Parts: sequence; C-alpha cells; structure tokens
Amino acid sequence: MSEIAQLENEIKEYKLQLEALQPTLQADPESEEFLSLKTELEELIQILEGNLAQLKPSTAQKDSSPPKEKWSKENHPAYQAGYRKPEEEKVVFSVNDNVLAKWKSGDKGMHPAKIISITGSSSKPIYVVRFKAGGDTETVFTQDLKLLSYENKKRKADGTPVASPTSVIPPNPNIISAAANIDTALASQVKNEANGLVNGPPKPTKIARKVKANKELEAGKNKWQAFAKGNIGKTAKKESMFRTGDSVNARVGFVGSGQDMRKDPSRKRHIYQSGGDEET
Repeated sequence: MSEIAQLENEIKEYKLQLEALQPTLQADPESEEFLSLKTELEELIQILEGNLAQLKPSTAQKDSSPPKEKWSKENHPAYQAGYRKPEEEKVVFSVNDNVLAKWKSGDKGMHPAKIISITGSSSKPIYVVRFKAGGDTETVFTQDLKLLSYENKKRKADGTPVASPTSVIPPNPNIISAAANIDTALASQVKNEANGLVNGPPKPTKIARKVKANKELEAGKNKWQAFAKGNIGKTAKKESMFRTGDSVNARVGFVGSGQDMRKDPSRKRHIYQSGGDEET
C-alpha cells in the first residue's frame, strides 16, 4: 500500500471515529474528556489532509501563455551576453524563527508568529507556527510565510556578517562631549549576574518546547484506542455500604452486618415450688 493510500485510509478512519463520538457528546456535552478527544481528532484529520495534499502530484497546468515571438531581444546573443536574469534566493526557515504567517483559520491575514515545529520533506516542508497575539497555532506552508528581516536571514544563510552602512555624523560645535561616568559597583554586579555568581539559588534555564506532529498523532491514536476499548468514562464498581452478609441470619440495612444475627433471649415461665421457706 502506497503512502498516499495509507493516509487516505487513516483520514477516513478518523472521520468515522469523529462521527461515532457525536452521540456521546450529545448525551454529555460538558464532558471535558470527550471534548478534548474531539479536538484532537479534528487536528489529526487536518494534519493528515495537509500531508496528503503535499504528497499528491500536482495536476498539469494548461499552457495558456501566448506563443513566443520568433524574434525577440532577449533571445539575441548580443543581449544575452550582457544580461543575466537574477536568480531567486531560496529562503530557508528554521525552528524558533520569527516570521509573518498567514492565519488561515482567522482573517486570512499575515500576523507575527514563531515557528515551533517543521515536518514534511525538505523540498515541501510543513511548518507549525504559534501566533504571538493570542497564542493560537496554525499549520502553514512555505508560501504562507514571510521574513520579518531580510538582512538577518541573508546573513544566516550565507554565514557571513552583513556590513551595516556607516554614516558620518558632522561635528556640532554646540555640543560639548565628555567622558562617560561609569558606576564600577553596578558594572561588577551586572558582570557577576551574567557569570552566575550572584548569591542565591541559580535560576532555572528556560527549555524551548518543540511540538512534533508525529507525537501528536501517536497521542491521539492512543487516546482513541482507549476510548474504543471502553476504558474512558468507566469507574470501578464500589461495594455498597448496605450489602448483607453471606450468612442466612444476616440482617438487611445495617452497616457491618456481616456477622450472624444474634438470637433474642428466650422468656421462661417461673415455677413456684412448694415446701420452700415462707416469710412471716
């Protein structure tokens, strides 16, 4: 089975599971567990559909361009010798890059975001971004991303520092310059803080969280398998406090009635015997 057919079968299966979950949600619409399961199923379907769209071969586009002219200036050898079309620079995105991403599920506009995960192939990568305003996540492609700073990205791709243009400031005779007054105690404190020599417990380092689509798929599959087996929503059967004991003489409705029922004392008739001592 090809990868495309496998993805189509998984999408179909998750859609059937989502339809099977609807009656349960209608019976208990406020269940956080079932609502989170529904959300994860919808996200899994969306991610798989995005991967499927990348794997499917694109349909051949009809050539609607007009026929080329027999004689053109660009095809002339003398023109081609002195003119070269500029090559388009390939932009490379990586995790933790700040970009402008298209909000597909919102207003379809470009908003500041941060790349938190990259999946797919090297030729057609799939990016998972988190928008800075609101914290929503979105799955986008290369055409849906734009750089915030072209020069910084170019410097990272080339590996060489980009020289910033230096501007010569003409001297102003009205400004009197003097040496800077530096507080040595404050400077040493800042240096110690940078080297981690400040008294007190060390501050914990921040660990960048990386969300991977494969882990999300596995977590969703495991949760759905647990739901399909019926382990979710079932609680262990507790023993009733009003249960009766195993004995036939056990009493009903009393706590701790596992003991046998005690017998009532028998009433005996008092017999007066003659010939006994009588009081005078």
